[in-house]
Amino acid sequence: MRELPSYIKIDLAELWRTVVRYWWMLLAIFVLAAGLGYFLSKRQTPVYQSTARLLSAQTVAFGGGQFQSLPNSSPLDSQAYIQAALSTQVLKDTFNLGNQPVTTQRLDELRKKLRVRAIDGRQSSVIVMSALDTNPANAAKIANAWANALRNWDDQRVRSTFSRNRQTLEAQLKSLNSDLNRGGVSPQDLEARRTLLASVQRDLDLVRALEQGATGQLTLLDAADLPSKPVAPRPLFTALLAGFLTLAVGFFILLLRESSTRTVRNSEEASGITGLPVLGEFPRTPGAHGRELPRESASYLRTYVNRSLMDEHPKVVAITSAESGEGKSSISLALAKAYARAGKRTLLIDLDLRKPVLHKEFGIAAGADIVSVLRDPMFTLTAHQVEPGLHVLPCLQTLPDSAELLAEHFRPFLRRLLELQEWDVVILDTAPILEVTDTLIVAPQVSGLLLVVSAGSTNRRRLSAALDSLKRIGARVIGVAVNNLRSGEGLTTSARGYGSYGPKYRPGSTTEERDIRQTSEW
Repeated sequence: MRELPSYIKIDLAELWRTVVRYWWMLLAIFVLAAGLGYFLSKRQTPVYQSTARLLSAQTVAFGGGQFQSLPNSSPLDSQAYIQAALSTQVLKDTFNLGNQPVTTQRLDELRKKLRVRAIDGRQSSVIVMSALDTNPANAAKIANAWANALRNWDDQRVRSTFSRNRQTLEAQLKSLNSDLNRGGVSPQDLEARRTLLASVQRDLDLVRALEQGATGQLTLLDAADLPSKPVAPRPLFTALLAGFLTLAVGFFILLLRESSTRTVRNSEEASGITGLPVLGEFPRTPGAHGRELPRESASYLRTYVNRSLMDEHPKVVAITSAESGEGKSSISLALAKAYARAGKRTLLIDLDLRKPVLHKEFGIAAGADIVSVLRDPMFTLTAHQVEPGLHVLPCLQTLPDSAELLAEHFRPFLRRLLELQEWDVVILDTAPILEVTDTLIVAPQVSGLLLVVSAGSTNRRRLSAALDSLKRIGARVIGVAVNNLRSGEGLTTSARGYGSYGPKYRPGSTTEERDIRQTSEW
């Protein structure tokens, strides 16, 4: 796992679990994209390609002896031939455009039908010239015409070298004949001019002969044949390519989602961020009664809380969260019921004086409440019994200045509560840490504090900030309880489901009996 700034993490194991979770969706996207690619590819017009090959080999130049004055054409490399093949003159000859003017747009359209490349060797190259067309016969015709046009261009290039030299020799020969016909020349000069005239005439005859038979460096290796199958479209290849590209995009989206997640995803992350043990895990519970958490999960939490507070009696456990909406009231209620089922005298107090909810769970609308008790100088305690062994002290009135009330009266109230010795366990449902200061007043005075984390909604940075605030005031945070876990994401059996039990479970035993066996001795 690589951690990035702002608590951004890339967890490869979690990414793989996400891929496994959504494998059916990825498979459906792959099949849909492949089918769509195949269908669209089949609707396209087939395109055929025909190829001609030319060999480019340098000609042997004349050298030495009486031919030293004869011209030689400069050899061209393969890249020069590629540029020549796409030139305007060669394209005009290929498509029989003659000397008519051709626009740039028209030339670009013609070039789209042509492909040329070179295979270079040590002393020669092969020029591969391909033509594309919807008609296979036209593709072969264009490829052969293109190859012939390039060969003719190369032959004309070589002939033009001899042509210029021929014109020079003809002019020189004409000048010598004029000198011979002019009088007043000594016999010695006349003989020298006749010798020079014979030499020029000989060179001129040779150049004329070479000009007539001159050829370039290009030789036809393979003429273009009629193609048997189209090169495009390729439906199967297009289908596979579309499917895998879409699959890659889907995987990239999952990776992006994984790397951009800023919330706690599971119990392992909650423990890693806080450095605290996970004492309880509660699965996601769809339905209207979102606060009715599984009994087995609450029994696990009760067992681990007992072990963490083994030397405390009575046990005063405060339950809080970093922010609201993370399930702290649900877990407070579930833990209180678990203690009551185990035969422990349990008092559940709603200390979230700004947004109380526990009175709604039991339909308590009147009677004693925590605000009245805190304001009573004698702290007269009258709780509502809602189940066997479970009493509730709700909050029936909201206070905007609840922090002042708790700062002044909570410590003596808690002292009075412990002196009564009426309860084995006191569960305090407190306010969120980062929203109000109420919990920071209560936390240092209780036996232990349990921090609730909601998988998929608790912000990592906010969770770390809440824990840091608790440590600064010296609160005893015994662990975390993770709520809203997906199936299979928990570390304990209770978070995964109820399909199997440990070796202590016997068929026919009641839930209450299993709860009692799982409870540690006080």
